[in-house]
Amino acid sequence: MSEVQIEIQKQFRQQQEKLVYYIIALSVSAIGFSIYKTTGQSLKMIQIPIGLAVICWSISIYCGLKFLKYVISSLYANNEYFEIKKGNNDDVGNHPDAINAAIKGYKAAMVINQNRMKNFFKYQSLLFYFGIILFIIWHLLEMYSLNK
Repeated sequence: MSEVQIEIQKQFRQQQEKLVYYIIALSVSAIGFSIYKTTGQSLKMIQIPIGLAVICWSISIYCGLKFLKYVISSLYANNEYFEIKKGNNDDVGNHPDAINAAIKGYKAAMVINQNRMKNFFKYQSLLFYFGIILFIIWHLLEMYSLNK
């Protein structure tokens, strides 16, 4: 792989992680704002959309944190992969058959991690935006109920 490709992948990962952190921060802020907006109100059926929005944002935060956990796990697995490939891993040793078996295992684990990362990244974004839509629906319902 060329140096340019490596740099592009590195930048992609950094930007992806920044986006995850940003969505986590926005979700936490949205939950806090929702609590602020409903403080002192009695529980009503009209608040179901905002309750669902808070649930969506909470799950979005969870997905973002799980994504970051898998990023760290993948980085560790990549480091171990290179150590195994060099024959420097104490658990595997330097026998070619053991190295090949361990490499296959790490490659399989990395594929699983990558698929989970993709799913958590996707669901984090979808739930964040769905929470926004639910919040807007709640706000419109509140405005409508005040005009009655």
